Amino acid sequence: MPRNIGADGTTWTKHEGPYDKPSAARARVTFWTNYYAVRDPDTFEPTGRSRAEGHIEKATTTWERV
Repeated sequence: MPRNIGADGTTWTKHEGPYDKPSAARARVTFWTNYYAVRDPDTFEPTGRSRAEGHIEKATTTWERV
């Protein structure tokens, strides 16, 4: 059965950074979550849901003698 590709929606991933402090990275996650907030069509107030989500990660390098 054929699918309606237009109704399936699109998912994409974007990476930002690196940041020198975790607080700067958290601020960007908050910005995008608020920017893509789902809003009530009548009042245009945020509904508490968002089309974006994110988290920050810390990477470390462990050196091992071989």
